[in-house]
Amino acid sequence: MNEGLHVRNLTKTLRGTEVLRNLSFDQPKGSIYGISGDNGAGKSTLIKILASVLVPDGGQVSFAGIPLSGRAQWRSLIGYVPQEVALDDRLRVRETLEFWAAVRGMPAAVRRQLVETAMGDPLISDFVNKTLRECSGGMARRTSLVVGLFGDPALLLLDEPFSGADAHSRSLMMERLRHLRDRGRSILIASHVENTLSTLCDCVLHLEDGHFPAVRLNAPVR
Repeated sequence: MNEGLHVRNLTKTLRGTEVLRNLSFDQPKGSIYGISGDNGAGKSTLIKILASVLVPDGGQVSFAGIPLSGRAQWRSLIGYVPQEVALDDRLRVRETLEFWAAVRGMPAAVRRQLVETAMGDPLISDFVNKTLRECSGGMARRTSLVVGLFGDPALLLLDEPFSGADAHSRSLMMERLRHLRDRGRSILIASHVENTLSTLCDCVLHLEDGHFPAVRLNAPVR
């Protein structure tokens, strides 16, 4: 478990409400864990803290021995796909890849190789020359996932990644996530769609009243 994700006594208060309350869990390397719960349960807050977008009020987090407090090193380990599709709909998909590769601060030669490889990715290869405004919700979600995978992160954090996606897009994305797990990547998914989590995840943690009163181990098809 030393190489996995460890969360201990995580707390967070937003606008006077304690959203996370002494929340603790462990996730081993090479697994897919789901975070379920009603809207407003704190799923997105948890993902944003782990993505270093929000700062926790208390508690400790580490992955592969690297603490969340070591911000630069931590960010080099993770990939983050937010609930909001943070893409400029005026750009073509290939331009979107180029933009985010540049935002990541990658050298020009690395960016060119990365974008070239990504453009051949089955998740997006059929529509790389479309603008985002021409893409369906599922296509936009698939593009967001490809961007989140830049740098081959060891820990992938996904917030409602299947929202608005059609069945075909969900199937393609789930297949990719299973492949990443089999390569030893750790994936944490927040979603209110229980049946999707049950199908995909090795374990589902149900978030309620700021902590996890229920844990369900699954046996997904590999």
